[in-house]
Amino acid sequence: MSKFFDSHAHLDDKAFDEDRKLIIKQCTQYLQGVINPGSDMQSSMQAVELADEYPAIYAAVGFHPHEARLMQPYDEDVLAGLAQNKKVVAIGEIGLDYYYDHSPREVQKKVFIRQIDLARQLGLPVILHN
Repeated sequence: MSKFFDSHAHLDDKAFDEDRKLIIKQCTQYLQGVINPGSDMQSSMQAVELADEYPAIYAAVGFHPHEARLMQPYDEDVLAGLAQNKKVVAIGEIGLDYYYDHSPREVQKKVFIRQIDLARQLGLPVILHN
């Protein structure tokens, strides 16, 4: 049987708090691996923790455009530190979202550019929100 790779699953979401271990067990029975992208600092740290705990789980770290307003100047250094973990495979989930405008558009643009630059510096791909 061919195995597939899930390039985008928010396994740290609170919706999975009650059955996260079961969900991961089931995912990894059928999937070769899963990338769990962060959407803010807390979820980025949780993504790395899950990746460290499960061999088939990988992490991406970053600020989703909805959460761009929360990114602080020092967060780039924290994300860069998290990205040193061998299970971190991308910067993400990053991008622009002008539909909901949870963060001001100018802030989204600045944070998006900062994270693209961080990914370039680290030699990592990005996971784009589109």
